[in-house]
Amino acid sequence: MTDQTHPTHEADLKWLWHFIMLHRIAAAGSILTGVLGGITSAIEPYLIGVIIDHISNNVNLDQIVHDIVLLIGFSIVTVIAFFGQRIFSGQVAYAVNFDIRRTLFDNLITLEQSFYQRYQTGDLISRMYSDLDMIWRLLAIAFNRFGSALLTLIVTFVLLGAINIPLTLVTFFVLTVSTAFQIRAGLALAPMFEKVQDQAGAISALVQDSVSGIQTIKTFGREAGVAEKFREENNEYRRRWLFFKRRNEPVGMLPNMISQLTAGIVVLFGGIMTLQGSITLGNFTQFLIYLSLISNVLLQLGTIYQRYQQTRGALTRLSPLLQDANITNHPQSRPMPNPRGDITYENVSIQADGTSVLSNVSLHIPAGSVVAFVGPTGCGKTLLVNLLARVQDPSEGRILIDGVDVRSLALEDLRRAIAYVPQSTFLFSRPLHENVRMGKPDIEDEELKSAIHISRVSNDLPQLPQGLDTLVGEKGVMLSGGQKQRVAIARAIVRDPAILVLDDALSSVDTQTAADILSELRDVLSTRTSLIIAHRIATVKDADHIVVMSEGQIVEQGTHVELIAQDGLYARMVERELRDDDDPE
Repeated sequence: MTDQTHPTHEADLKWLWHFIMLHRIAAAGSILTGVLGGITSAIEPYLIGVIIDHISNNVNLDQIVHDIVLLIGFSIVTVIAFFGQRIFSGQVAYAVNFDIRRTLFDNLITLEQSFYQRYQTGDLISRMYSDLDMIWRLLAIAFNRFGSALLTLIVTFVLLGAINIPLTLVTFFVLTVSTAFQIRAGLALAPMFEKVQDQAGAISALVQDSVSGIQTIKTFGREAGVAEKFREENNEYRRRWLFFKRRNEPVGMLPNMISQLTAGIVVLFGGIMTLQGSITLGNFTQFLIYLSLISNVLLQLGTIYQRYQQTRGALTRLSPLLQDANITNHPQSRPMPNPRGDITYENVSIQADGTSVLSNVSLHIPAGSVVAFVGPTGCGKTLLVNLLARVQDPSEGRILIDGVDVRSLALEDLRRAIAYVPQSTFLFSRPLHENVRMGKPDIEDEELKSAIHISRVSNDLPQLPQGLDTLVGEKGVMLSGGQKQRVAIARAIVRDPAILVLDDALSSVDTQTAADILSELRDVLSTRTSLIIAHRIATVKDADHIVVMSEGQIVEQGTHVELIAQDGLYARMVERELRDDDDPE
């Protein structure tokens, strides 16, 4: 039983309670069986005292047997009740943990790149596992112990009061003072534990970065430096953890210490009262057994309280993962059943930190045309094409596809219509063919082979140990930069998109292979709108239209021949490339 909606945008106890209520039947079952077990377990010591008094007073054997059978019956009920409590509490803890993890992950994959620039990958992983584990630990013990512990205490004090009120009041006073002190001391523990978890996230981030960048670390001979950095971070984690534990353990042990003190008081005064005849030997035995029971219950409640404080810190660290995505579907979003790929930029501008990144860009790209974007690094080429898939929305102006504002289109349809091949390609640690099929999981083998051939991935298959079944490693570490780019091109081709974007996608490929790929791509490009960003003029000179950008603006546009004739920025770029090609190295 789950809910697809996000209950709030802050991970707090109310938010956690929402998920618990999704499994209210199991939660109620845990509480009810716990209550039943708490009542019966509290009655058992009372029956033991009654049996002792009956034996001391030479009550007939039938009554004693009846009492023993009754005690066995209560014991059986207690065992069954606590078994049911464990089953139900496990269901609640695991189901809630599952729902929370899914909710967090579903929200994470909707967030923009700016979010991932603020939080390191390792830290996010730590929050998704270590902090979620704290919630599971709380729910597992709370639903397995709290109901029974609370009812055990209540019934115990009621029965103790029936035996001897003064001795019960002394016990109750001592335990109340200790509990109040424990709650007060525990309030200071949550911020301390949050700092421990923050440092755990820092270590996780460092490990993740080091593993991902192991080639760079080895290339620059930084093994010793990275190991020293890890030692420092690990030492800081130990320091924070010990700082927390030195303050947490006394609070956790307080119930046990107080119960031992109370036991001493009861033994002293109870023994005197037994000798004086104020209470029976059975009553004194009941008090002693109840003190052991109270000690165990208080330890359970103390553990629950400790985990509650730790969970408060964990919930605080989970809150950032629930923030709303800035780019979402319009309430009346329109589907794109058959996109043609006609693109229009109307007075598009983007401001970032008070600086103009794109300024008043207007451009029309007819469906089925091949348009190239060139210009100096950082002039806004990539940003301009990223606006199509709403990776970011413009500060001013609008972008239309087939005459419809992209902000009015269903995000899923919009992004399905666009295949983007970036310069820096990300591959998953899966077999090569699965990375290609990611663009279209149900692709036929013939289509797969065609995409492999067009992208020239086929040239590398003889060198790969298992061909298309070769595991490429994390982020494609088993492949070279050029091989990864060709795999990304194959992945885009199988998508069969209406709009194909190649963002400097041949930068790591040698000139001859790039020429071969472009030659094979001509048939693919001719059937869809294609946007090509490149630094090599040879890559873009055959485009239907070339857009030259500088400092966030379109400064020139036209065909290769027309731009050469204008003798502007494009002509200078061509001249520089020809000079570099002629310059021997």
